[in-house]
Amino acid sequence: MTCKKCEEAVQPQRIKRPDDLSRAILAAANAIELGILSYEGAGAWGDPFQSIARGDGWGDFVNNYFSCLSCGQWFNLQAETYHGSGGAFEPVREPAEQIQRDVYPT
Repeated sequence: MTCKKCEEAVQPQRIKRPDDLSRAILAAANAIELGILSYEGAGAWGDPFQSIARGDGWGDFVNNYFSCLSCGQWFNLQAETYHGSGGAFEPVREPAEQIQRDVYPT
């Protein structure tokens, strides 16, 4: 279950267009900077969050995991961009796969 801090910082959102993904990336980066979320790493086929957060663009798949520093709730930012099938930035029970532990400096 989410806490008040992460509920306010991360509004679950569906990603249907590139600007939706840009807003979700910005929301995640802001939550990290505010000390609400911790970046945990990229999932399968996902680019490291550091590169997409600094504006280097994204590949065919975005798949990053975060956790709330207050309550431990996991969040997944995922999108399939190649075919444009979209994705979401939302709370998840736990990572659905092994996480690649890259680093996102805050």
